[in-house]
Amino acid sequence: MLLACAAAALCVTACAGQADGDAARKQIQQLLDTYFQSVNEADVTLASTIWLQSPDIVVVTPLGRSEGWDSVQRDLYVNFLQKAFLERDLRPSNVRIHVNGNSAWAVFDWNFTAKLANGQAFTSKGRESHVYEKTDRGWRITHLHYSGLPAPS
Repeated sequence: MLLACAAAALCVTACAGQADGDAARKQIQQLLDTYFQSVNEADVTLASTIWLQSPDIVVVTPLGRSEGWDSVQRDLYVNFLQKAFLERDLRPSNVRIHVNGNSAWAVFDWNFTAKLANGQAFTSKGRESHVYEKTDRGWRITHLHYSGLPAPS
């Protein structure tokens, strides 16, 4: 009987952990969807709802590194997305989300089509990863890294 109770307790704990992980993955997928919308609309206000408002966040791109929320909104959203493009369409694929307690990460491939400020069409493809932290306000992006695909050999 004692062995059956111990097995049942382990099952309940494992099942609860799985449910928590599934709920967290769903929350992060929603956060990721909001991120894609914030990029496509170059919307700083929307972005501020998904990024950790901290000097500790870091974004690494082929254009350089931005540290802190003020720098991310200025460099990524205003100077890059708003000023460089008239239109933006970021499309993810191959999305994978992993949760580990109060931390999580997502990786995905992307296809970005846009219209440059001068009206010229622009297309790029690459890979991106995000790191998330669970806060008292929900999950927030704390780190982003993206790079274009390597040139074919």
